[in-house]
Amino acid sequence: MGMEELFGMAELIIGVLMNVFIGKIGQVAFGKDNRTTRIILRVIGIFLIINGVSRAFHI
Repeated sequence: MGMEELFGMAELIIGVLMNVFIGKIGQVAFGKDNRTTRIILRVIGIFLIINGVSRAFHI
């Protein structure tokens, strides 16, 4: 397995974890947990998931 696939899997895992623990990450990163921080983190997490899937599985 090459480095590209491993980076893709890491992006996928980080994206999923970011969306699961979005409240805690918002409190740590921004000091508050509101709608705006959740939207920002959700977009970043979805972007990581899409990128990770395409890298890991060469889609």
